[in-house]
Amino acid sequence: MSIKHLIRLLWKNKFRILIPPILVGLGVFFLTQNMPREYESKTIIFTDPNTNRGATDGGVIRMDFYTSNNLFDNLTLLVKSRETIEDAVLRLLAIHLSLSEAVPSIIQKESYRDLQNHIDPNLWKELSVPGNLEQTLARVRAHYQNIPDSPIEYILREHEHYSIRKVLERLYVGRKSSSDMMEISYRTNDPGICFHTLRLISEAFMERYSGMKEMENTNSISYFQNQLTIAQDKLREAEGNLKSFMTQNRILNYYEQGKYLDIAKLEHEQDEERSKRLLSGTRSNLDEIQEMFKNFDKRQVIIQKISSLQDKIVVRDMEIQGLLSQNSSAPKIERLTAEITNLKSQIEEASKELFQNSNTLQGIQRETLLEEWLRLKILFEQQKQSLDVMQNRKAYLSGKIEEFAPLGAELKKLERDVSVNEEQYLSILHGLNMAYLQKYDLEMSSSQKLIDEPYYPKTPLPSKRMLFILGGTLATGFLGFSLVILSFFLDRTIKSAPQAEKLTGLKVSGAWIDETVLSKAVKKDILFNRLRKQFYNNIGKHLPQQGKKIILFYSLKQGEGKTFLIQKLVEELMDQNRNMAYWGKPGDAALMPCDTLTYNHQMTIYDQEDRYWEDRIAQTEKEFILWELPNIEEVPLNYTLINQANVLVMVLDAERNWNSSDTRFHESLKEMIEIPHVVWLNNLKDDELEDVNGEIPRKRSFVRSKIKKILS
Repeated sequence: MSIKHLIRLLWKNKFRILIPPILVGLGVFFLTQNMPREYESKTIIFTDPNTNRGATDGGVIRMDFYTSNNLFDNLTLLVKSRETIEDAVLRLLAIHLSLSEAVPSIIQKESYRDLQNHIDPNLWKELSVPGNLEQTLARVRAHYQNIPDSPIEYILREHEHYSIRKVLERLYVGRKSSSDMMEISYRTNDPGICFHTLRLISEAFMERYSGMKEMENTNSISYFQNQLTIAQDKLREAEGNLKSFMTQNRILNYYEQGKYLDIAKLEHEQDEERSKRLLSGTRSNLDEIQEMFKNFDKRQVIIQKISSLQDKIVVRDMEIQGLLSQNSSAPKIERLTAEITNLKSQIEEASKELFQNSNTLQGIQRETLLEEWLRLKILFEQQKQSLDVMQNRKAYLSGKIEEFAPLGAELKKLERDVSVNEEQYLSILHGLNMAYLQKYDLEMSSSQKLIDEPYYPKTPLPSKRMLFILGGTLATGFLGFSLVILSFFLDRTIKSAPQAEKLTGLKVSGAWIDETVLSKAVKKDILFNRLRKQFYNNIGKHLPQQGKKIILFYSLKQGEGKTFLIQKLVEELMDQNRNMAYWGKPGDAALMPCDTLTYNHQMTIYDQEDRYWEDRIAQTEKEFILWELPNIEEVPLNYTLINQANVLVMVLDAERNWNSSDTRFHESLKEMIEIPHVVWLNNLKDDELEDVNGEIPRKRSFVRSKIKKILS
């Protein structure tokens, strides 16, 4: 749809679009004449949602956008909770009941009289304590809680000023931008009630919020105290287990003792290795000296004697070592020492005898060699005994290490239990201290503060009457506009030449306007003449220059205007001084201002074998033969006779619907037609006619001419 078509459509339906909004606007204007004025009061509360929100261990909870919004949502719900509103409304009702007469700054006379109408004087007297608000409030609360169907319950459910539901409808709670300020506003038709309702709601909210914070803090202290006792018991148990384990296993300092055992084992291994090397060297030297004794004269006897004496020395030396380790009596040790001295003297005498006046093969004196052998022999035995003692010491250290090593894992586990329980105990103790600090902070100050006190509204809010009138008018106008546009798109009538060509598949050769909608400004003679000539010119290209010119007219439905349009064509031909004949039914022929031929559609005009009508056409001397076919839905068609004509014209009413049955019938008809086939539209609207025939000649004002020129 183009802008031009849209404007034409709106102009055509201007009364449907304009009259309903005007009527609605007038209706709203008269209905809102007695509309009550409303008063509004506001207050701003500093909420500081971050106060007392720190972690109990001294840390800080991260406050992001979503956390902050969640906190303010909680505050908003608390303001709008039923208990908060109920407490404020009961206090407001108690204030009004305690009054002996209306006070404009508290309640207007009309509202006071309305309250008196809802509460019986006896009940009023029973509940009211003049000059004492607290007693009045206590009586109102008791009456409301003890009597379910009392007038107080009805007032809190249905009254204009005391209904909890209606108070919530008029209460607005919102956050001021992204600050910690919360704005609460309330509006009603009584300024005193508006002010005091908002004040009482603010006080009830702050009181309930402080109570919740104190209760939360009290619960926190109780929780931390219980947890502290549990943690203390766990810590004592873990410390007792550790002490018992260390006492049982005689552990003074596990890590120092373990380190000492590792060092002692390492040093012992080093000493043992060194002793083995010394023993090996001594054995080698002793063997070499003994090798020197093999070829000595008489050495065997002396050597055996010396060896026997040496064995005796060794035996006594071992006895001495044993006695020393056992801390035995000194006399026995002295006796054994004297015996060893005597034996050494005997060995010395035997050695002197063995090496006297002789040397070894290496040139060493026998006396010196024997002394060296004796020294090495004694040293060898001492080193051998020391190595045996080291082996025993090594076994002792290995046993201690094997016994001490498994204790480390269990000791570490017990120490870890003590450390964990100690940290838990300290953390809970710190949380308890923080809870006490929060308690003292809440006792000293409150996190909610009134930044802007509620104010008494002296001036009512601007009336919304004009807004209602304008909104109703615009809404109705938009609805009418939408219905007109919707009806255009839902309209299934043919209504235009392009639509007719699309539906029929034929060219539109002419159109005739719906004469019932023509205004007096239209120049009808000029328009009708143009329409007739347009059709004649469009079908003239299908007519022969010489001979008879046969034009057939038909329509798919009865009453589409075939006879009417043929009359218009006859008028055009008469203006051109052409001779013509009209064939049609007797009733239609009587309307034609020309020669006529009539037929009865029950005759054999459509018989395929009958040549009668062909002879009649040949005998007719007229130049134009205008043949109106009967309703093609009632009689069969003679396609042989139809195809003898020069042009076939389908008369189509633009105001009717085109349905699927028309499409099927028309498609079967076109398959049998061999002559030019065109459409002549009837009852076309003036705006659609301009798309076919051009601008309609009419008298126009200067402004309208300019507008039409712009839109065209």
